[in-house]
Amino acid sequence: MLDYAHLEALLAVEREKSFDGAAKSLGVTSSAISQRIKLLEERIGAVTLNRQTPVSTTELGAILCRHAEKVIMLEDDVLQQNQQQIGASNNAYRHIKIAVNDDSLSSWFMGILRANALRDNPYLLEVSIADQDYSIDQMKSGSALAAISIDKEPVQGFESIYLGTHVYRASASPAFMKRYFPDGVTTEALAMAPSLRYSSLDDLQIQWIKQVFDADVYPYSHTIPSSHGFVAACLEDVAWGMNPALMVDKYMEENQLVELMPGKTLNKPLYWHCSRVIAEPFKQFTQTVIDEATRLLDQSIPEEKKSK
Repeated sequence: MLDYAHLEALLAVEREKSFDGAAKSLGVTSSAISQRIKLLEERIGAVTLNRQTPVSTTELGAILCRHAEKVIMLEDDVLQQNQQQIGASNNAYRHIKIAVNDDSLSSWFMGILRANALRDNPYLLEVSIADQDYSIDQMKSGSALAAISIDKEPVQGFESIYLGTHVYRASASPAFMKRYFPDGVTTEALAMAPSLRYSSLDDLQIQWIKQVFDADVYPYSHTIPSSHGFVAACLEDVAWGMNPALMVDKYMEENQLVELMPGKTLNKPLYWHCSRVIAEPFKQFTQTVIDEATRLLDQSIPEEKKSK
């Protein structure tokens, strides 16, 4: 069997990205962390860490970390359900890695974090930002035990729950519209007007143009890795962007932003994916995700008719 003190040390190193940080988080010395990792690697006969700066887990190390997290959650669930017989409660914080796209984190997911924080035994969440189109890869690699994705079909060992539609509006300031679209929004004008993208993987603006104009247009783009930065850039006349309706509708009501093509939205179905191993102990958190999504995401469009 694996020694869970050794796995706990590996988890701490993964989380803190250094041996010193792991030692501080566990209240031990750096040499103790190093010794535990050494014993673990000797036990399994493989390297678990890439020891450059910052330290990161190998593929096997990440798998062991997710295994350890699952076991910790299952043990904690047993303790929580049998406090009277055991005679003591487990008040230790539980860490879990989840992947959430920035648009969700910035517009509707924060209420879920608040609800978790107010519980008697909250999770300490390590949230990684992952585009909803690609978060499935984090689950496949073992980098997250739960995630938001546009993919309906779960990876092996996970279950998928439909949440609702995230509605995106192609939006810009009135001044930007006047400067770049004086004769209306056309494919020619879109090819020249600066747009916004979150990263090299972000192609929502291209998807929207294809959906509305049935044309392949690749506009010039500023890269701003921030959902709040997208909105701010649009408000400051920098570019046009695909912004969540939840974040920009208030600015449209005040005419600070307008839609490039009124009513022509890009709709993204969102699904909550969760490892089946942790589904039971994590069910309260999952239910909060479902409740908040039902309250804030668009539920009016039939699931089967949504575009990816």
